[in-house]
Amino acid sequence: MRWSHLARRINLSASACQRRVEALEEEGVIENFTVNLDEKALGHRVKAFVEVSVDRQSTDLAQEFRRKVVEHPQVQACHMVSGTIDFMLEVVAPDLESFGRFIDGELLSMPAVKDASSSIVLNVVKPRRTMIGKY
Repeated sequence: MRWSHLARRINLSASACQRRVEALEEEGVIENFTVNLDEKALGHRVKAFVEVSVDRQSTDLAQEFRRKVVEHPQVQACHMVSGTIDFMLEVVAPDLESFGRFIDGELLSMPAVKDASSSIVLNVVKPRRTMIGKY
C-alpha cells in the first residue's frame, strides 16, 4: 500500500503517516507487514478448525507434535489454548477428501495426539484483517 492511500484512510499527510508507521516499527508495535491471499484462488476449498488433545506425559512426543504441525503446509495456524483441549489448529485443504486424509492419516497417527475434533468453516462472517486506527 502506498503512504498516500494509508494517509487518506487515517486523515494524515503521507509524510506524517510514514513517520508514525516507522515509529511504531521501532517501538515494536508493528512486527511485520503481510499480504492477504485468496485461499480459494490457491486451491483451498475447505477450511476447518481442529481441536487437538495431546499426551502431555511425554515432552518428547509433545515437541515432535509441535514440530510436525509447524512444518505441515495445510496447518495455517496453531494455538496452544487453555481449557479442555490443548491446541487449536486452523487447517486448509483442497477438498473434504484430502482434509479427511490429513485428519486420519497424518494428525491422528501422530503418537502424541490423543484425540481431535474438527469444525468445517461454512462461511466467513468477519475475516481476519489488519486493523487501522483504534478499535
